Amino acid sequence: MPVVMFLLLVAVQCALWMHAAQVVQLAASEGDRTGRSMGGGQQAGIASARAVVDGPGSNVVGAQVTTSVLPGDALWLHVSGHATSVLPGLSFAVSASAVGPIQQFRVTP
Repeated sequence: MPVVMFLLLVAVQCALWMHAAQVVQLAASEGDRTGRSMGGGQQAGIASARAVVDGPGSNVVGAQVTTSVLPGDALWLHVSGHATSVLPGLSFAVSASAVGPIQQFRVTP
């Protein structure tokens, strides 16, 4: 019976890790979309990503959101954290990044 319980906890931990990976990917995608949109910006992207990571149904612990503007007017957003752990002493890291061009109007000569 202890072996069966351990295997059940391992299966639950894998499911929590996969869910946290999907939440982090969604947060990076939403933050990047908001940050790149017209009138957005880095702070809007961080706020949007943070809303997803800290929102209901998220099992990401200690999430960090960073962003920077790359050469060529591209926004890079990175979200990282750890999945909730049911196995003592184990910590599973999750991270995702998104990058894309910043939307802006340009006048052509």
